[in-house]
Amino acid sequence: MLFEFFIAKKHIFEHKKQSFIGIIGIAIGIMVLTVSIGISNGLNKNMIDSILSLSSHITVIGNENIKNYNDLEKTFKNYSEVKGVIPKVTTQGIVKYNGILGAYVSGVKLDGLDLEKAIPALNLNSKIKRGHIDLSNMKGVIIGDELLNRIAGSIGDSISIISANNKELELEIMATFQSGYYDYDLSMIILPLKTAQYITERDETVSSIDLILNNPYDADKVSSKIYTDTGLFNRTWGSLNQNLLRALSLEKTVMIIGFSLIVIIAGFVVWVILNTMVREKIRYIGIMRSMGISHSSVIKIFLIQGIILGITGIFIGVIVSLFLLWYIKTYSLPGISSIYYLTKVPIELSLKELLTIIGTNTALIFLSSIFPAYRAGKLKIVEALRHD
Repeated sequence: MLFEFFIAKKHIFEHKKQSFIGIIGIAIGIMVLTVSIGISNGLNKNMIDSILSLSSHITVIGNENIKNYNDLEKTFKNYSEVKGVIPKVTTQGIVKYNGILGAYVSGVKLDGLDLEKAIPALNLNSKIKRGHIDLSNMKGVIIGDELLNRIAGSIGDSISIISANNKELELEIMATFQSGYYDYDLSMIILPLKTAQYITERDETVSSIDLILNNPYDADKVSSKIYTDTGLFNRTWGSLNQNLLRALSLEKTVMIIGFSLIVIIAGFVVWVILNTMVREKIRYIGIMRSMGISHSSVIKIFLIQGIILGITGIFIGVIVSLFLLWYIKTYSLPGISSIYYLTKVPIELSLKELLTIIGTNTALIFLSSIFPAYRAGKLKIVEALRHD
């Protein structure tokens, strides 16, 4: 094997230009695929995290308004997967505000939460941008920071909320939140649960119970457990956002297929380079065979050449990719905040995905190398020596 490796290395250095092109082609293929998957995963995860930042992992709805929500809350808290339980009143409404820009009227989503339970469950304090939450203030509301900017308002200003049953109530802006999801920040208002019950005239009932889990991906398992234990209808965040999740999955699949073509082209380049080397070395191969070099040794020589080119290209591609992903994740890119609702590009690349990329490319390079290598090995000695 040492002899074959020495000859293979000699061939590579004799054809520096072709070898360099092959290595760069493989490295570029690895870089494009790895960086694109890392960015795509990061953006998808950021979008899902933003959607879940102020929404539940499981929403227990039942068949009508839930009356015994305190008893149900105790039941759900016994589940090991549950981080927090939040009784909730959700309705549509209209917000009215008179400020320096004139009258502002817009439709909004009204979420009445038990703030004492919502703060630890949703990490609500970490999302507060301006002001602070006062649990004793039943007329205090939390609005999105984008909405406050839109109305050019300030903390402490009065706003009017009109519920779906045409009940109007004057409330006070006590804080703003920034969830990372633009629609929430522009069109959601959080009220104390008692205030929401009053404005919707539902007495001591809630429209749903929100469950926040330690791991959002346990939602299906917990959902089945809830239905078995209580018989209550419930929806998981996955079922509520299934169209979005399917779109993200399809987008990633199409992207991987598209960028994989670059990797396939890189493998084709290695195939062409090795075929060219075999054609140029036909007489040289004949001489080696006449000196007693075996058929399998000739195959190994050209196979090792392809593997050396492939491993070198893969190594360079992985190192450069990881550096680019680190740089993109660490430093803000100019203008990104004007395109996306974030300040830095999120990156998410698992070790499994990286190993899959490396393994797939290694297999592709091996397949690209074995056919030219076999062609070189099956050359007959007499025909090879006669070749000019």
